[in-house]
Amino acid sequence: MSRIEEAMEKRARSGRPGPRGQIAPVGQMDQMDQMEGGYSAGVDEHIVSFHQPRSTLTESFKQIRIVIQNMLPEGDNKVIMFTSSYDAEGKTTASLNYAAAVAQDVSKRVIIVDADLRHPMLHRALGMRPQRGFGDLLVSDAPIESVVVSTPIPGLSAILCGETPPNPGELFGTERAGQILTELKRKYDCVVVDTPPVLPVVDTIYIAAYADGVVFVVEAARTSRKRIRRAVQLLNNANASVMGFLLNKGHVALADFT
Repeated sequence: MSRIEEAMEKRARSGRPGPRGQIAPVGQMDQMDQMEGGYSAGVDEHIVSFHQPRSTLTESFKQIRIVIQNMLPEGDNKVIMFTSSYDAEGKTTASLNYAAAVAQDVSKRVIIVDADLRHPMLHRALGMRPQRGFGDLLVSDAPIESVVVSTPIPGLSAILCGETPPNPGELFGTERAGQILTELKRKYDCVVVDTPPVLPVVDTIYIAAYADGVVFVVEAARTSRKRIRRAVQLLNNANASVMGFLLNKGHVALADFT
């Protein structure tokens, strides 16, 4: 039995909160802590690392960052991808919360990239209008700086989805995709990439090998073990480094990086 299966079974049997470092269910984040102030206009209310920068949940995302740093050699912990088995498991919310938490360190240059060209959600979570972004870079030799935008979250830059090409899967398998991520790693201290789910499309499989680590988001009450095993197998076959799991949208969500 895998670690993720053991964690899911343990949580289901006990019905108790998980250990220190747990992450609250993204769908219930606003129920976990009292707001320190009103929501800022535009940014989704579930981005608690922005709305509640001193909350225990934000601290949990910071703890994940420390764990990732300790797992990887210095300099090889910059590009962190968030993915899932299927759509709507909370990977965009999780990736943006993580990026916002890291961006609280003013000494770091942090950027988040919407690489989910089929169902882009990052601009909505940030309360921003769609504009040129990752898709435009894939089909051109435009400089990365031409699509980097500021976000309402202090210290966080973004590359939004941009133009959706008709053949995103094929573009993810090109040398250009790797060049973009390699250049971002040189320019930024932390690159967070929101990628498509693994099972429906091949996009993430193509580019996962360029990441220093992959965080796998699991909707605890929905995602089957069979799907999890199949998705992780595909990532492993692509030489991706699956660092851990985020159990999400249940009574307890567990950050399992053991």
